[in-house]
Amino acid sequence: MEKNEIELWKSHPEIQGVEVSTLGKVRTFDRIVPCRGNGTRLVKGHVLKQQYSRGYVHVSIKVDGKFITKNVHRLVAQTFIPNPDNLPEVNHKSCDRDDNRVSNLEWCSHSYNMRYREKFGITNTETLGLPLFAIKIDTLEVLHFRSQQEAGRALKISQASINGVIKGKYKQAGGFWFKEDDGNGIEIDKSKLNNIVDGAHIRQGVFAISLSTLEVFHFHSQAEASAELGVGRSHINDVIKGRLNKTVGYWFTNADENADDIIKRKLNEIKGVANGH
Repeated sequence: MEKNEIELWKSHPEIQGVEVSTLGKVRTFDRIVPCRGNGTRLVKGHVLKQQYSRGYVHVSIKVDGKFITKNVHRLVAQTFIPNPDNLPEVNHKSCDRDDNRVSNLEWCSHSYNMRYREKFGITNTETLGLPLFAIKIDTLEVLHFRSQQEAGRALKISQASINGVIKGKYKQAGGFWFKEDDGNGIEIDKSKLNNIVDGAHIRQGVFAISLSTLEVFHFHSQAEASAELGVGRSHINDVIKGRLNKTVGYWFTNADENADDIIKRKLNEIKGVANGH
């Protein structure tokens, strides 16, 4: 995003209750909906989470009680860019499909879109077929896949998360680290990966703090924590989400890269309360 670029919001011309921004965000309105019994309730509007599918960013929108998937670049173009010639496709001028700002988009024909990609960027086939390595964090087992889609299906990890690891946005996803297969193999990155694992910068699962003993426990999943501590998974998730302060004498947090600092702050908070501060 360019410095001081202003974000403007506008209602989508066809989908009721949805606004799109010039910077490529999509959000819903606050709305009143009927309850199952009598009366109504307020559903707060929010910015929709964006995910990847077939190389493009999309959002899920609830329309007439059912969720539909819409590509963000098309929503932006439909909302802000006139299309008097009824052109069928939207081109990313920078060839960066993550950049869905209105300034980066234009309506075009299919032939124009293909010629543009051949001249300035990679093709759709190359994007979907680009091979990659997946390294399991705890065992350093190396797997190879023909595309991010194939890896996502096999490992049950979203393509957005896999792509985020490859681009350096995330350190891991679903217990795996990912690297594109550039023809040089994976051994060159093993030492780096070992350092990350040895330094405990990549974790998965959850941490639990016993509020009576201040012991810190690590579990590979909420299900494991639930079985070991006798705590309902829904209660564990409620503590992690902040809906509960504690449950059955334990406090929980996700075991991600920020866990160390979060746990230290929580332990200091508990000690402060115990000392009357």
